[in-house]
Amino acid sequence: MTDEVYACNLKRTRLVWFVDALCAVLLVGCTTWVACRYGSLPDRIPVHYGANGAVDGYGSKSTIWMLIAIMWTVFGLMSAVELFPKHWNTVVKITKENHVRVLSLTWHFLSTTKLTLSCMFAYIVVMCVNGMNLSVLFLPILFTVLGANSLYWIVRLVLNR
Repeated sequence: MTDEVYACNLKRTRLVWFVDALCAVLLVGCTTWVACRYGSLPDRIPVHYGANGAVDGYGSKSTIWMLIAIMWTVFGLMSAVELFPKHWNTVVKITKENHVRVLSLTWHFLSTTKLTLSCMFAYIVVMCVNGMNLSVLFLPILFTVLGANSLYWIVRLVLNR
């Protein structure tokens, strides 16, 4: 792969801007909501869930901040990855002719995956703060959404659309 293949300067599309804005709203909203509710939380809150969504571990209320930190870290790392398209792995060979399309579609894939994970973390934070079980459908829905998202962007890449 030569550097000339990556000579284009990718610009953020409306989709990427919109998805990043939604992620930011989720992250800031969750963090603010937890900060406002923190004083009224019980000393022990759910910190781990089984595959069926039932709480199977409790911890101190301060562990909610670890979940918030993980949420922000995942968002930050995925945002950092978006800055280095030269290092992205793609399912199709990048050529001088297709590099703009391939890298744009890959960026959209990363962006929508980031939104899915932000929604997942926001849901878990809300359930932990409220001391509730996750829905028994949480994992099937999460895996379906992540799989469908991946499949959609891979098909678009492979079919050249």
